[in-house]
Amino acid sequence: MCRAEYRVTDHQQTVMRRKTQAGRALHQSRTVSVLKALRLTMSKVGNDLFSLPVAILGATQTVLENEDCAEVFQDDHLLILLDGSDGLRGAVMVDPVLVGGLIQQQTMGAVYPVKDPSGRPMTATDASLVEPLINALLSRAADLPETEAERSLLVGFKFGAKAKDSRLLMLALDAREFHILRLTVDMAKGVRQGELLFCLPVPPPRPVAEAADSQSGSDVLPASPKTLCASVLSLKADLMVSLTQFQLPIRVAGALRVGQVLDLGHVSFEDAQVRTRQGRILARGVLGQQDGMRALRLKHREKKRETLQRRTSDVDDLQVERAQDAQFDDFYSVQDLPALPELAQTNIPKMDHDELGQPVESRSMPDMSDLPGFDDDDDEEPMRQYQAG
Repeated sequence: MCRAEYRVTDHQQTVMRRKTQAGRALHQSRTVSVLKALRLTMSKVGNDLFSLPVAILGATQTVLENEDCAEVFQDDHLLILLDGSDGLRGAVMVDPVLVGGLIQQQTMGAVYPVKDPSGRPMTATDASLVEPLINALLSRAADLPETEAERSLLVGFKFGAKAKDSRLLMLALDAREFHILRLTVDMAKGVRQGELLFCLPVPPPRPVAEAADSQSGSDVLPASPKTLCASVLSLKADLMVSLTQFQLPIRVAGALRVGQVLDLGHVSFEDAQVRTRQGRILARGVLGQQDGMRALRLKHREKKRETLQRRTSDVDDLQVERAQDAQFDDFYSVQDLPALPELAQTNIPKMDHDELGQPVESRSMPDMSDLPGFDDDDDEEPMRQYQAG
């Protein structure tokens, strides 16, 4: 028995390595990743929305933990919170150099070089001017990646709100891991260059049952967790709309025949009733038609003042209290009081009031003109002398 051995020389290994690298490069050039999708979309978005030549010079992608993401944000940049599907949140950081170029293009129609590198604080107006670029870039690039995992990284995200600083932005980002996409953007053929950073959460893993279905070859999309609103809206409720209601004996109802006409009485479409299967009236409305389908416009239900309900055991006590109140009413009846005697006529002088409000008798005063000193002019001389002294 002979054994044959085959050894690969170093030259052959080098040739095989170069062939595999060339094949890998060709495959990568044909596949579309997230970074390549953003690179292809950026030029089209800049031309379609702003008539501005925009290109991505370099792009990198890394995965960081939630605690490490705070180091990538800078407070002097424009920080934007992204809203995604299923409650996911991401973020975007835009270089002030790029923000200034977009403002110049939208206001003056041209982009000028940076004069003041210090910059200025970013405002909500700046965020609103950048919003069309962010939304268009994410929505158009979401369908380009080939794998489902990379497509789910961009699907559903859109502009949310401007963040005041990185601390408040990190409070809104609650995912465990994030994809950090750094894009070096060139604007107006080298006039301005800046960084555009996307912080997108890593999609949560799909349930095991859905993963097994995907491996078996079925095209079932992963189901997102239902919210309370979706669960309530998916509930089935059987309601009936009736115009009138009447009763028939069983004997008459059993004798009904096909084509027989029943007298419904007065029926109005403006007083339709929404009932349950048990016959309970839930609402009232006007029955009509809209867009070729039957429609019901509900009426506003006025709230009536509800009277206080008492328990059956309190009825006896209530009757006793009312009886006691009736006895007190009879006890304090004015008709049972004795008549007061008339006051005797007495000679009480009539009183009046002086200027100070004190009561005085309104009697005629006696004549005091005969008193000495009133009509005698000689008495004035001693008074003058006394005053002069």
